Amino acid sequence: MQQPIEPSTRAVFDLGRVRDAVAPVLASHGITLVDLEWITERAGWTLRFTIEREGVDDAGGGVTLEDCADVSRDVSSVLDVEDLIPNHYNLEVSSPGLDRRLRTAAEFARFLGRTAKVKLARPAPDGQRLLRGELLEAPEGQVAVLVDGKRIAVPFADVVEARLVFELTAQPKKGQRQGKEPAKESGQKKQLAEAAPRSGSKRSERGSEKRK
Repeated sequence: MQQPIEPSTRAVFDLGRVRDAVAPVLASHGITLVDLEWITERAGWTLRFTIEREGVDDAGGGVTLEDCADVSRDVSSVLDVEDLIPNHYNLEVSSPGLDRRLRTAAEFARFLGRTAKVKLARPAPDGQRLLRGELLEAPEGQVAVLVDGKRIAVPFADVVEARLVFELTAQPKKGQRQGKEPAKESGQKKQLAEAAPRSGSKRSERGSEKRK
């Protein structure tokens, strides 16, 4: 589990300089940086890159395990040369995942019509703190969700965390007549359509550890 970072123990360096240093590498791979995090875990400090492929609408980001490995290798080389981070750390590169976090108003607008879970700092007008439903258009500075057929709008500033909800679509069996509802089976297999699972898209680069 991720541990909170105490100001007195947090390494001091500029994440903006890291972004600038790796920007040419990401561009050369046709990759966009979704998020950059500096966190501490049981294994120590981790510099986590979340990436997606440019021009892809897929919630998972359209990147493969191979993409993550290639970006991790080249980013590691750049950071070794630039020497921007003063202490030991692990480098981790991953896709956003099918349950990707929504951090900005632009991301909410990008995934209108998708199902999401939105956690709030204070209750919505109907008293709920966790909204689950379809993302709807909303005025600037607000987020709107269709919950059980009711439109609920809240200030964007009240959003503590938001994630897309990945929903599997039932596939009809071979030979089944159109228009007939498929019979439910407890052992029915579920498939993901060409989407790399989030847990399989991460790569930790031990060789990128810095030494004081």
